This record gives sequence, C-alpha cells and structure tokens, in this order.
Amino acid sequence: MEFEKPLESGFTIYSKSGCPNCVKAKGLLNSKHLLLKVVNCDEYIIEDKEAFLSFIASLSNREVNVFPIVFYDGKFVGGYNETVGFVDELLLAFDANF
Repeated sequence: MEFEKPLESGFTIYSKSGCPNCVKAKGLLNSKHLLLKVVNCDEYIIEDKEAFLSFIASLSNREVNVFPIVFYDGKFVGGYNETVGFVDELLLAFDANF
C-alpha cells in the first residue's frame, strides 16, 4: 500500500473517523484560512496499521500513535495541542512581518 506524503507547503493532517481532536484541528486550520490537506487514514489503519505507523515514524523521526498527526511544510508538528501552539506562533510571526 502506498501512503500519501505530507504537503511540502502548508498543513497536512492525517485524520481518522470518530477522532474529536482531528475535527478540532481541521476546524482550527480552516478558521484561520490556512492551506490544508486532509488524509483520511481509516483504510491505512484497516489494511496495514503497522506499516502506516512505520511510515509516519520515518517522516516524524519518532513513534506516533495518536491522531491527528499534523505536518507543516513536510515537517512534523505533532497532535492537536502542538498544532494550536504552532499556529499561534506562525500567525504571530506573520503579523510581525507586516
């Protein structure tokens, strides 16, 4: 099975059905009008969960086993809480440049 790679520009959220933090992360990024790609991982988990988690570990350089799994410009951000802090810092830096 081929897994989708994160965007090189913008946010990528690896999400699964029934995940409340996935819904919150998508809502946060959409509310800020940030470029966002959502990858639904339900099939990945059903078909080959271990291979998918290994794929994510290779991208993030750590073991990740909670959703959402968020990347920005191809680099690992973390889960929902890390994404909130990251977005706040990103927008502060953006505002400081104007």
